[in-house]
Amino acid sequence: MLKNYFTIAWRNIVKNKTFSLINIVGLAVSMSVCFLIMLIIADQKGYDQFHANRDRIYRIETAGKNGNEMKTATSAMPLADALQKDYTGIEASARLVKNIGGDVLYKDKIASGGGYFADGNLFKVMDFKLKQGDVQSALENPYSMVISEEMAAQLFPNENPLGKTIKFNDTGINPGGPETGNKETPYGTFNITGVLASNPGKTTLPFKLLASLSTLNGLARDSILNYASNDWNNVWANYTYVLLQKGRSKADLQNTLDRISQRQYPKGNDNQFAYKARSITDITPGDLISNPTNTAVPKMVLIVLSVLCTIVMLSACLNYTNLSIARLLTRAKEVGVRKVSGATRKQIFTQFITEAVVVALVSLVLSLFILLLLQQLFSGLWLNTIFNISFNHSPKLYLAFIGFSILVGIIAGLLPSIYVSLFKPADIFKKLNNIVLFKRLTLRKVLLTIQFCVSLIFIITTSLIYLQGKHVLNFDYGFNKENVVNIKLFKSGNYSRFAQAVSAEKNILTVSACASLPSAGAQNSTIVYKSENLKDSIRSNYLDIDAGCLNVWGLQLIAGKNLPAIPTEATDHYVLINEKMVSDFGYASAQQAVGNHMLLDGNDVEIVGVVKDFQFLDVSRAIAPLMLRNRQGQFGYATVRISGSNIPSSVAFLQSAWKKVNPDTKFEYQFFDEQLSATYSLLGDAASIISMLSFLAVLISCMGLLGMATYTAETRQKEIGIRKVLGSSVTQVIVLLSKSYLILLAIAVVIAVPIAFIINTVWLQAFASRVTISPLLLLINVLLLTVISLAIVLSQAWRVSVANPVKSLRTE
Repeated sequence: MLKNYFTIAWRNIVKNKTFSLINIVGLAVSMSVCFLIMLIIADQKGYDQFHANRDRIYRIETAGKNGNEMKTATSAMPLADALQKDYTGIEASARLVKNIGGDVLYKDKIASGGGYFADGNLFKVMDFKLKQGDVQSALENPYSMVISEEMAAQLFPNENPLGKTIKFNDTGINPGGPETGNKETPYGTFNITGVLASNPGKTTLPFKLLASLSTLNGLARDSILNYASNDWNNVWANYTYVLLQKGRSKADLQNTLDRISQRQYPKGNDNQFAYKARSITDITPGDLISNPTNTAVPKMVLIVLSVLCTIVMLSACLNYTNLSIARLLTRAKEVGVRKVSGATRKQIFTQFITEAVVVALVSLVLSLFILLLLQQLFSGLWLNTIFNISFNHSPKLYLAFIGFSILVGIIAGLLPSIYVSLFKPADIFKKLNNIVLFKRLTLRKVLLTIQFCVSLIFIITTSLIYLQGKHVLNFDYGFNKENVVNIKLFKSGNYSRFAQAVSAEKNILTVSACASLPSAGAQNSTIVYKSENLKDSIRSNYLDIDAGCLNVWGLQLIAGKNLPAIPTEATDHYVLINEKMVSDFGYASAQQAVGNHMLLDGNDVEIVGVVKDFQFLDVSRAIAPLMLRNRQGQFGYATVRISGSNIPSSVAFLQSAWKKVNPDTKFEYQFFDEQLSATYSLLGDAASIISMLSFLAVLISCMGLLGMATYTAETRQKEIGIRKVLGSSVTQVIVLLSKSYLILLAIAVVIAVPIAFIINTVWLQAFASRVTISPLLLLINVLLLTVISLAIVLSQAWRVSVANPVKSLRTE
């Protein structure tokens, strides 16, 4: 019997090619998007699965109290020892300290990577393995280092790494993300005591090197790093991981953490922190948190994408329902014959639900091909270079796809299967043309209106994301970012030699230096006071530059003079301020501000000039007070304006000159405009994703509309035939069949436009400089959806209106 059901289902798919194609394509496209989200979720849930004791491993995080909403993945350094003393349920605890990541040098070879200062307990808590070396002693002695297989192959291709002495220069490489620093700090020589084995899976704690925790004492003694092993107030630099004993629970651990928090941060203390235990299997996907050890897709993003995909999927299921009901009239006699022949209601239901499942399974095959295309498109997005999603197709996942497809088939075919099984044979044969499946189609009209609303909201949102992205890319920053090359200095002393070496070249127009780059995400601030009134103070951002930056970036000096050509090493004497700071400090004009003195970091400084406001923060932020300081010791970049005539040749010259004067420092550069574009690439990727979902929503909505139009055309053929015999024109028939859909569309516009306006106003508020939601923009999007909808409805209305009325009436 089951084989017979599948045979009939396949015959109906082949017989009704147009309807089958619409159903299959609609379900396949929507399922492929859902599968993509399932793959992303599976990837994010796949972290740290190779640890045998993963269910007993916890990371201790820190949260603020008493109105402080900060959350950080780090914790105080003494916490691990306190837990070992106060809580007997801990099998092992490990401490990892940030601030090590850079270049490992051996003879003439260099390998780069980021990692942590750690002790040997890390190998007890987690299943990180050493390919070479002893886990018991590898991180025991000061200035010991363990490196990855990749780094070992680069540094020691034909040698045994163990026992080798290397030099390490810290450059701020982040082990968990793409960020790299621009300053170089020599940490001295280290002894290689181990080589890490490759991890068998993804981890939320990636690293390429580990240095012994005891090294920190030596670095602190030499004033290279600030380090205090008993500082409970510093919760920003250390990670604490614990392995619970078998039989112990997270609740037990949390109770102990609460007691420690209350003891170390009593009421009235300036710092109020609370420690929270998080299982390593819950780290990703997780909530946004500061100082993460890896980059992962935020849980809220996955929830939003899942909801959007569910909407698209349900729309496709609804379309199957619509089209199936539209075809029921043509299959009513088939159902009648089956019932007269003895078919039960259950058998009829099973037949139609089987057809829906077969269609869904056929759609599954097509969806897998579409999924491969979507994977390639997603992999090409900038954000995937950050999240590093791996699309692993396991047998377990394919079983989930099949189960999901069967569920989709059941949901899509449930309503038509139930209703057709309730048909009475006598009514089918005697009153075929009088069968009404749903009185006035109220439910389906409501659902179609909802589809219109969703489509319109998607279209409006996509338009605004595109326009805002274009606005950001073409944003007037107030400085000239074109033809500017930014080169990492690593050492502030590298700048003066390099500037002298390149300044005479004709294609090098201006050379300067700065601590960080405007609008690229960095932000530093401090409180400044008026020297004549120390009660008058404001918080101001600051950026260290030399005098040439005004020419390189094209900043406009509107009052006073530029900074001195020769900057000081560490102490401020003169500063430039922007117009916003002039206003916030209460000066009547820029000219009045010049010559005044301020107290800055305990030093008296003079305002020597005022520059026109420019966007030094990211473009989502409003203009804020800014000081341009002049400390050479803070410089991290050489910023060079070149002529646009022969850019490759100019860059080659810069590299050659750098190698001559700074042979021991690598040459890393990037064009300023490309850096800013990369900073805001996430907005472009969001536009791409929303555009795809918008296209699917509109496509599926149109398919639903086609189903409704087809249903109307087939159920009103007799009426239209009578009207044409009585003299109705083709135009009148088309208007008759189309006006109800226009009414539904009008209702959708009234509902969707305010919702879209509110939704998009909310996210646009995050940008200080943003596009406006104009009535013209809304009207264009409404007209776009109207044109698409009318094209579909009119095509069906035209088909029926030009049909010969004799064919529809001769059956009576």
